[in-house]
Amino acid sequence: MKGNEFQSLLQNFFLKWMMSQKKLSPATIQTYKDTFRILLKYMHEEHGIQASSIKMEAINADAITGFLHYLENNRKNSCNTVNNRLAAIKSFVEYVSYECPEYSGNVRRIKAIPLRKVERKGVCYLKKEEIDSMLNACETKNPEGRRDYLMLLLLYNSGMRVSEMISIQGKDANFTNDGKCHLRIMGKGRKERVVPLWQTTTKCLSDFMYENEIQDNDYLLAGRNVKHLTRSGVRYRIDCITEKATSICQSLKNKTVTPHVFRHSTAMSLLQSGIDISTIAIWLGHESIETTHKYMVADIKLKERALNKLHEPQSNEMSKRYHAAERPLKK
Repeated sequence: MKGNEFQSLLQNFFLKWMMSQKKLSPATIQTYKDTFRILLKYMHEEHGIQASSIKMEAINADAITGFLHYLENNRKNSCNTVNNRLAAIKSFVEYVSYECPEYSGNVRRIKAIPLRKVERKGVCYLKKEEIDSMLNACETKNPEGRRDYLMLLLLYNSGMRVSEMISIQGKDANFTNDGKCHLRIMGKGRKERVVPLWQTTTKCLSDFMYENEIQDNDYLLAGRNVKHLTRSGVRYRIDCITEKATSICQSLKNKTVTPHVFRHSTAMSLLQSGIDISTIAIWLGHESIETTHKYMVADIKLKERALNKLHEPQSNEMSKRYHAAERPLKK
């Protein structure tokens, strides 16, 4: 290893370990890149060390702890984001411990840094009337409105992540002879799943692909100056639609509607329709059924049905008190 050990280790971490050995998805690799891009910026701004001059000794527990505070206080990142950044760094130092055992002490201290405690909020999801109001808010008379309409249908019908939706190409839509469509989705960890689409979604998708002459290798949701719509682009369009739909459906005022909220809405709709939790996990592409369990916790109707099966005490029964006999004991 040459004098610039940190730079060589970081390069090999991405090129040899992440790309060649682990073969991680481009989205995962990009997330890790963002973490180290911000870390290098922090080391320059707060410690005055240029990226090309950083030594491995400088990447210690104190520096990483300071970096986490920087993410919270300067960049206003949430606890989830901070934990994700810390996980990426711990993955890197784990790699370092095998390549350069002399840094094992530093690695051990960095890996001992605890994750931030995350407040678990209730699952936010949309009800049927809220979904309908957002669909009705799409201006389907123009191409952008028709794209928005299809985008909302796909998110709600499939429950896919926004990163999965923007990666869909023409070849991922399999139309059968009986008028049905099965959509191929490439999920996290390059795990592939196939979901069926409603007839409404199928027709909308077919018409959209025909109108835009989408071929097998074309992205379904094209952007203006990019090859496909970005995640921030999807979020912007949903914000615009939500703002317009709020005048129709007042309950949307109290909700922050993001692309992921549609995924929650799909899961809750399936659960309330009586679909078992293991099927929902497969539908959403969850690796563990424990991830899907949170929807059961959030389903108030499920709790109400359980409550109705319990015996409810009557008020007159509750008012009865125990009265001892006048002479319970005999002499």
